[in-house]
Amino acid sequence: MENARSVTVSVGTGLTLGGNVIAEGVGTIGGRPTVFVEQGYGNHFSDALRLRATGNWGLDFNKEAFVTFAYNKMNATERITGSVSGFPLYTRFTNTSALDLEGGLRYYFVPEGATRIYVAGAAGIRFQDRIGATIRVLEVGLTLDDLDYFEDSTLFLFGGDVGISRDLSDTIAIGAEIGLRYQPKFSPAPVLPGTGLEGINDTGSRVGLPISAFLTWRF
Repeated sequence: MENARSVTVSVGTGLTLGGNVIAEGVGTIGGRPTVFVEQGYGNHFSDALRLRATGNWGLDFNKEAFVTFAYNKMNATERITGSVSGFPLYTRFTNTSALDLEGGLRYYFVPEGATRIYVAGAAGIRFQDRIGATIRVLEVGLTLDDLDYFEDSTLFLFGGDVGISRDLSDTIAIGAEIGLRYQPKFSPAPVLPGTGLEGINDTGSRVGLPISAFLTWRF
């Protein structure tokens, strides 16, 4: 690996292992008793689409430094999240995206040969777009459209990866990678002031499982 230079492009997803987007809350909306129940990421957002571009620099026989730029996209689905006056309360978040900038170090167990297995540690920053929320209760004619829920957030990321690559030629390799990432909670926006429900968005930390396939070009 020493003095080797390469560029990697990858496509994959990011499964959610843990984390909530709604915290439990009890209060009133329009004078009506309202309850929100705790809601996880996976109940509201699809598994993320992740596109990444990575620059790699060989440091010695079996170590490689890397810097990655990633784009993440998540689509939201409307779900029942509680009740108002005993009627179902529906919440739908806006679709959202994020940009990641990460750096780290890979260690190759077997750097020789066509097939290589590695582990990596990574840390970086996520620039998360605003997330809005639309709240509806059909039976009482209540609609609160596109409330500010999470503000634009800058989040610290850290985690690790395990991967395998296979050389197709002296310059081209393909592979697959799976990892873990932790992000802290989002920046909550002032939501539903004066209702007793202001804390339902004081959450958002998440553990994710990124999975991707990649193509590497060495030069």
